[in-house]
Amino acid sequence: MLHLNYQPTILLVDDNKGNLDLLTFVLDEVGANLICAISGSEALSKTNGMELALAIVDVCMPEMTGYELAVKLNEERWENKVPVIFLTANHFDQEEVLKGYSSGAVDYIIKPFSKQILLSKVNVFLDLFNQKQIIRRNSELLSESIKDLAKANESLKEREQKQHRERLFNKALLDSIPGIYYLYTYPELKLVDWNKQHETILGYNEIEIQGSSALDWHLSENDELVKKSISNITTYNKTSIEASLLTNDGRSIPYLLTAVKIDSEDQQYIMGVGIDVSERKQAEQALLYSESILTKAQQIAHVGSWEYDYRSNKMKCSDETFRIFGFDPGGVEPTLDLFYNMVHREDFPLLQKGIDNVKEFHIPLSVDLRIMLSSREERFIHEQAEMTFNPGGEPVKWVGTVHDITQRKKIEDELQTSLKQLHQLSKYIEQARENERLNIARELHDDLGQALTAVKIDLEIIKQHASDTIVKGKLEDVKVLVGDTIRTVQRITSQLRPEIIDDLGLEAAIDWYTKEFSQRYGIEVFLDIESGIPISNDDALPLFRIMQESLTNIARHAQATHIEILLCQQGDFIQFEVTDNGVGITEAKINSKKSFGIMSMKERTASLGGTFKISRRDKFGSKIEILFPIKKG
Repeated sequence: MLHLNYQPTILLVDDNKGNLDLLTFVLDEVGANLICAISGSEALSKTNGMELALAIVDVCMPEMTGYELAVKLNEERWENKVPVIFLTANHFDQEEVLKGYSSGAVDYIIKPFSKQILLSKVNVFLDLFNQKQIIRRNSELLSESIKDLAKANESLKEREQKQHRERLFNKALLDSIPGIYYLYTYPELKLVDWNKQHETILGYNEIEIQGSSALDWHLSENDELVKKSISNITTYNKTSIEASLLTNDGRSIPYLLTAVKIDSEDQQYIMGVGIDVSERKQAEQALLYSESILTKAQQIAHVGSWEYDYRSNKMKCSDETFRIFGFDPGGVEPTLDLFYNMVHREDFPLLQKGIDNVKEFHIPLSVDLRIMLSSREERFIHEQAEMTFNPGGEPVKWVGTVHDITQRKKIEDELQTSLKQLHQLSKYIEQARENERLNIARELHDDLGQALTAVKIDLEIIKQHASDTIVKGKLEDVKVLVGDTIRTVQRITSQLRPEIIDDLGLEAAIDWYTKEFSQRYGIEVFLDIESGIPISNDDALPLFRIMQESLTNIARHAQATHIEILLCQQGDFIQFEVTDNGVGITEAKINSKKSFGIMSMKERTASLGGTFKISRRDKFGSKIEILFPIKKG
């Protein structure tokens, strides 16, 4: 419940000081700020620019009547009209009543008044005023949340733009290298990416080169050499080969080709470069140039390389490796002990396990670690290395790379934080929505429902005292209409907040709702619900809302005649499915950003910690599948 931080204000106007004192005494217990005035002009002066919860005004006053004051009070309050209760000592006719209501009256009280009646009516308007403040505050909170969400989306958009610029830069970098660059799928060996040099040197255009095989570029006498090189990729994740490549005009050019096997998004690739070695001198120059490019590329990509020889106990590191570990290139003597001492103590067991696996199972090392620089700065690195062994199985050499992934880790943490905040925001908005539904349902039931019931009773009393047959028929018609309206209010109230979930559980709520749905739309609904499933009320309500949304979508769009609902327990998970025999949802609607119903179901599933899937069935209809864990404890 939201607590207001200020009192509601009530205006009391009567030209009789005694009447004002009496009103003040009676209303003192309601806890409101009371403003008293003995004339209309004084009342307008005291309440200028002030928000009023209620005004109690004497009708008959000199200079300005109560009706005139009511009109002036609300002349500039377009969005915050002041409800006015008129005090009068006289009985009034229909014309007087119409005059009062047209000037802003909401009720009349006859002098002398009953304290209980006055307090009852005043409390009603104070409650309405407080509810209005609550709704206004909730609206402000929702607006602020939307602004925060927009900022988060803008931040994500900026990151995407940055990644796009980096991709363009990487493409430009690959096009700038002196040799050919290629990327093949593995083990299919189909070319999927290359640089401009690949086309220019070999004489093929983009259409001709796309999807070609790695074997298409080699002389037939080099087939065995190429196959052995591919075998090395399988065993060691890298290879190097010197072979002649065929050009489009029939020439052959000797190339030194080096490649590594990489994984990206559940697909393996062979990525490599080729250097023209037509002349050894040119090859040496190309090698030097390639090394400088590699050094620059390492610096740009924050990737360093290193080697360690067990026989000489010597370690060689690239310049970028020194920089990653916080040293100037060549500024310290690199050793394994120096590296081990810089590894974060909590991560050292993970490194040791990886090294043991390399020595025992010859599995390449691939591990994320934290290192502590001499400046006490903490960095994240990714170490990837391979170890070579002598025939006796003893380690001979380490060859590896180190990648500074500090920035990537920060971005990942920021993304995780953003996702968590979005999830919390979504959960908060959903809770606010449910609270608002509950408030509306209560108001419909308590105010409108009771008022309609009273009208129905009064109509029956009037009908019993009426003598005209036509009048009785009309009264009966109106009574039936009021009864239908009462049932409609009850149905809307139940849909806004199905209390049956709290009272009887989710199974009973689904049974009640689907029966009403079948009667309304003429669609058969078959339930397959396992009894005794341990679903908390906190989880039951989102699942019930998902069912409501899915059935509403089916009724609107699917043209279905048959629906099946499954709810069962699968181990530590709960499975929920809704299947229909309609026209089936299209892929475009599934992925559309305007499919707000689907997005709502996904958000509620996420609040359950589960997975959501909607698909078109093979022959006809659609299927919604939800799986979420059972809450323990």
